[in-house]
Amino acid sequence: RDYLAQEAEDMDKNQRAIDYIKDVAVYVPTKDGRITASQMLERFLFDGNLQYTPISKLSGGEKRRLYLCRVLMESPNVLILDEPTNDLDIPTLTILEDYLDSFNGIIITVSHDRYFLDNLVDRIFAFEGNGYLQQYEGGYTDYLEAKLRREAGAEQDNKYVTGVATA
Repeated sequence: RDYLAQEAEDMDKNQRAIDYIKDVAVYVPTKDGRITASQMLERFLFDGNLQYTPISKLSGGEKRRLYLCRVLMESPNVLILDEPTNDLDIPTLTILEDYLDSFNGIIITVSHDRYFLDNLVDRIFAFEGNGYLQQYEGGYTDYLEAKLRREAGAEQDNKYVTGVATA
């Protein structure tokens, strides 16, 4: 289940945040070595007291952040993110971007957040009509510039098309 769905899974409201994370893993590998579930929760803005709070007492944003932390604690090598920036506050979005920037695996994301795409991706696949999929290198801004260049080039090519009449 290595994906971040738009809707968080059902959580046991009586479970403490730390136990919800430890159900997945006690340690998670990172570029800097392995860190504990508690340290991972701290990265996701859950201080010591909040880690031992029952899920029922957490706000909606805290629950979303906890769910995100749990998905990342699974140490996937591929992440599929469906509109990951929806319903995230700025601090959580910053944490997610930092984590994904240092992620060692493959990230596949669908997003309308141009800023997020510019900061995260190095390749864009765009559906350009009639079932045609075009690959662009770089982030969203690079995609827009390359697409405009392609369209301008196609327009220029059309100017030099001449008709041939046969008798």
